[in-house]
Amino acid sequence: MDHPVHQIGGVIEALCTQTIAEQQAALDDYFTPDAFFVHPLCRVPSFSGTKVLGTEINSLWLLKYIYQWYRVLSPHIDLTIESTVFDQKANLLYLTMRQTFTLWFVPFSLWQAHVKLVTVCTLVNLPVNQDGRMLLNNGQTAPGDQTVATRWFIKGQEDHYQLEEWLKFIAPFGASLVWKFLQLWNTALCWLGVLFLWPVTSIHDYLTREAPRWGKKAVKEQ
Repeated sequence: MDHPVHQIGGVIEALCTQTIAEQQAALDDYFTPDAFFVHPLCRVPSFSGTKVLGTEINSLWLLKYIYQWYRVLSPHIDLTIESTVFDQKANLLYLTMRQTFTLWFVPFSLWQAHVKLVTVCTLVNLPVNQDGRMLLNNGQTAPGDQTVATRWFIKGQEDHYQLEEWLKFIAPFGASLVWKFLQLWNTALCWLGVLFLWPVTSIHDYLTREAPRWGKKAVKEQ
């Protein structure tokens, strides 16, 4: 990517809403071969050059299957990107998104997860060839090259969900409402706890607030 904030929307749409061919093209074009992936329900650690049954694989190879299965479970996904921010100092790209995930085998779309999430992409700036493809072999260039163009690639993706959003995937029929009720109940417990322990906290606050003042006064008198 030359401009991550402007281009990441197209990358996400290709991964989540387009054909399998467009999905794989996006992974090959915008992810590093050793890209990692973190989701509440699955994880792909970063690795490369690992041989399995005589075939060399990397973490991107596994990530392709995760995205394919994602599209198998929900062939039609509604996706909206609400905000995008690029922290250039930390090389982190933040996206706030809403999506509707519908299991195809549940009739009448009874199992739908309307969720909000924050995706954090770890980016790396790597040299590319004339076609914009990532240079392999540690970025070595051909002899005589004076300048090398660079692009941003996704080194890792982390999807963060509030617990009530995550529950919509595994228990969509009211589980998130139950969790919201528990959150409100815990808020009430916080209020009751402060109310009943107010004398204790007031005494503690008085003692801890006065002690430094006495210490400073004693120092001035000396």
